Amino acid sequence: MGLYLDSAGLDDAVAAAALGFVRGITTNPALMRKETGDPLRHLRDLLAAVDLPEVYYQPTGAYGPPGAEAEEAEEAWSADKDRVVLKLPATPDGAALAGTLTRRGARVALTAAQTPHAMLVAESMGCAAVIPYLDRAVRDLRTDSELIRSLAGLRRGPTRVIAASVKNSGQVLHAFASGADAVTAPLPVLRELLSHPASIEAEQAFAREYASTAKG
Repeated sequence: MGLYLDSAGLDDAVAAAALGFVRGITTNPALMRKETGDPLRHLRDLLAAVDLPEVYYQPTGAYGPPGAEAEEAEEAWSADKDRVVLKLPATPDGAALAGTLTRRGARVALTAAQTPHAMLVAESMGCAAVIPYLDRAVRDLRTDSELIRSLAGLRRGPTRVIAASVKNSGQVLHAFASGADAVTAPLPVLRELLSHPASIEAEQAFAREYASTAKG
């Protein structure tokens, strides 16, 4: 199991890394747009800010006319070929670029994988992961409500299922129970995972007990 931060914020990245259990960051064009007008430079800033092993980057189209995504993807990958995983949409155009990049040795994830067929395509290309949107799947009548379970059930190789569009800790549990290998979530949801009152009360009680014993 793996837990990722779904954010492009530098402060979020540093805070998530400090939690101790987050293994990477996933970004997308919408998250990048909230932070910067230069997403490739911001990617390098994220890589420098934290030593997490994986940072997922999706071409934004910020650097040229339609069709420039390939150049942007190449530059993002070159920022750190060991840590950068490229995200491309599970569409015909996205798959075509993904196939080119995987043949060159890049790690690629098909994102917006809203149909089980995405797993078949991803495994055929040797993609590192598929990224379904959990909350959207629940709300969209065109999408299999058990999308994550379907994707995981079709897998025959190492392609991972990373659930995104997660809004609360309950959806994190649902994703893992349905067969996800990892979940990416905003910082407040990650913090929510270990904020149960009973756990916090126990921690405080142990501290008080030790303090009173030490004084005695």
